[in-house]
Amino acid sequence: MSEELQSLLDRIQADGVAKAEARAADIVSAAEKKAADIVSAAEKKAAERLAKAEADAATFERRAGESLRQAARDVVRSVRENVQETCERLLRADVKAALSGDALAAVVETVAKASAAEDAGAELRVPPAEAEKVAAHAKARLAAELAKGLKIAPDADVAAGVRVLVKNGRVEHDFTAEAVVEALSRVVRPELAKAAFG
Repeated sequence: MSEELQSLLDRIQADGVAKAEARAADIVSAAEKKAADIVSAAEKKAAERLAKAEADAATFERRAGESLRQAARDVVRSVRENVQETCERLLRADVKAALSGDALAAVVETVAKASAAEDAGAELRVPPAEAEKVAAHAKARLAAELAKGLKIAPDADVAAGVRVLVKNGRVEHDFTAEAVVEALSRVVRPELAKAAFG
């Protein structure tokens, strides 16, 4: 009987071991599947994050490139405007100096003679600060033109130069510093842009 008992115990033990081994294999298999699922999900998530990071990097690179190009255009435009403003300021100062003092008197004399030949009764508007000097010069050098009705008057809107008015106060010729600078600027700007920026 002890052999039968031993045999029964061996068989129970063998069945228990087989069941335990089967159960262990099932647990290992389930754990491996779960681990594979976790790894797969992590890889998928990592791939999604990588794709998003690459897309974000591409977007950032594109925007940075656009911003850089815009900044470069702004710098070029700003430099162009500053160069033009500087040139116009220098041009304005030179023209104002050229249309003041004795030079203004000579310009007024030339304009007065030309205007008197065209139309009696012209009026020359000059800067208020220059009016007395120009009038004195005109009396000395333009007696015939003054006799034909030429008038010289101060005009607060004329900072330098002379504005010629004819019948009914119509502006016929504008030789003020502003008009001369504007005319010269139209010629100088394109040449300046070509020289500075190709």
